[in-house]
Amino acid sequence: MTNPFGLETDRRSLSEQAYEAIRDMILSLRLEPGRTVYENELANLLSMSRTPIREAVRTLLVEELMEVLPQRGMKVALISEKKVEEARFVRESLEVSALRAAMARWQSDATRRAQWTHEVEEAITAQRQAADAGDVLAFLEADEAFHRVLMAAADNRTLVSIVTQMRAHLNRVRTLSLQELQNVSTLIEEHEQLVSVLAAGDEEQAVSLLTRHLRRLKQDVAVVRSQYPQYFRD
Repeated sequence: MTNPFGLETDRRSLSEQAYEAIRDMILSLRLEPGRTVYENELANLLSMSRTPIREAVRTLLVEELMEVLPQRGMKVALISEKKVEEARFVRESLEVSALRAAMARWQSDATRRAQWTHEVEEAITAQRQAADAGDVLAFLEADEAFHRVLMAAADNRTLVSIVTQMRAHLNRVRTLSLQELQNVSTLIEEHEQLVSVLAAGDEEQAVSLLTRHLRRLKQDVAVVRSQYPQYFRD
């Protein structure tokens, strides 16, 4: 129970900060798959006590992004190809459903459609700038922003929350596949094609383009695993 001085609330806030910081380091590969880590190491890194670190790790264990090593601390979980495909399948199912719902709203709401167009164009511009700067993490962030706009247009916060949470297992593969920022022009072109088809109101073509775009990850996994076998588990 929260005491009169709000200490419980402060502690929970620190654990959330620790969770977000550690999770971000895992997804950006600053904590690479398979690396052994210790509570005191993370506490020093984040300038926190071990209590919020311990609470953050519990959540990361549930998400299968970290694993406990008996009497030897813990390690960043290796990438599971099966887990990646499961997450990709869920993402595709939800994003396609969101796209259909969004298109129904856009056709009857010109103001919202104009705002949506502005937001996706901003995201595409950010992708181009990140590609030009050779900034992998900024490119991935802009890519995520593009897809969040599509999902948010469906006006379903639960869906957006679920997809955002389960993308963790996808993003480590995506970060690895973008290390050299190759084929980014293709990804940007696919976004531009999707925007054009959506503007024309062609739902089936939009669904087809989005599905093909999201299934690109299947090819990426095979390539990335051949390049970084040490980051994967059977």
